Amino acid sequence: MKKLVQVVSIFVLLIALTACANSATSVMTIINQVAYHPQMPVEQRHLRVGVVAGPYGSMFMEGIYPALSAQGYTVELVMFDDFIQPNQSLANGSTDLNIFQHNNFLNNFKFEHGVELSAIAEVPTVSMGVFSHVYNSLEDISTGAVVAIPADDTNLTRALRVLQAAGLIGFNPQADITRVTASDIDRNPRGLVFVPVEASQLVSELNNHDMAVITGGFAFAEGLDIAGALYNEVLSDGLLIVVTVRTEDLARDFVGDILDVIHSDRFKSVIVDQASPYSGFQRPRYFFQ
Repeated sequence: MKKLVQVVSIFVLLIALTACANSATSVMTIINQVAYHPQMPVEQRHLRVGVVAGPYGSMFMEGIYPALSAQGYTVELVMFDDFIQPNQSLANGSTDLNIFQHNNFLNNFKFEHGVELSAIAEVPTVSMGVFSHVYNSLEDISTGAVVAIPADDTNLTRALRVLQAAGLIGFNPQADITRVTASDIDRNPRGLVFVPVEASQLVSELNNHDMAVITGGFAFAEGLDIAGALYNEVLSDGLLIVVTVRTEDLARDFVGDILDVIHSDRFKSVIVDQASPYSGFQRPRYFFQ
């Protein structure tokens, strides 16, 4: 009997050891799975896009977003009512990209505010124009006409250059054409009077002045007849609207995906369609390559 008890005890001990061994193996397998399969970071799929009044938020949603949506992205447009907040919001991480400014404005903003932002692509752009509720042509403009122009330095320079191109003023030959101000005007045969106005307010202020030089985005957003302007600028380098991101994000997947869409035939087809509101916009060089 004693030997039988010993045999049974040994058998029970072997079963217990086997169970422990199997349990240990299972635990080790789980630990190894955790150790060798770390969680990978999830790439961002919700994009907050800063815009101002104008056509570029709509252009993004109609021409760019559908292709991004097919890749699993969602997009939220964040509307701003001036040209300062969109870049501040992007720099502090409240938005992920913006589409509202030309490259010259961006570079000037970066210099003044010390932020690390980068343009990744130009998009079709509506020109700045000279608008009036008083005159029907440049030849009709009377002496002493009051002209509202953008108050910010970059667009003020741009507006004066538009007026020069229209033949209404001339600059001192020694002036830096990239930074001209009213003090650089040395030919003003009609004695035009210039009144700086916040760019976003130029359309609403148009009826309070004889003329206004208005950025295309605001003119478009407020329903002004772009073709009915007294003069429309021909955009030079640096004046096409750009998509802007934080410099630290340049290698992110969403930046590459947006670039692919912008250079796609589908995006181009949205712009060039004669029924499109963007068909008359000036197009970047890549449209012709």
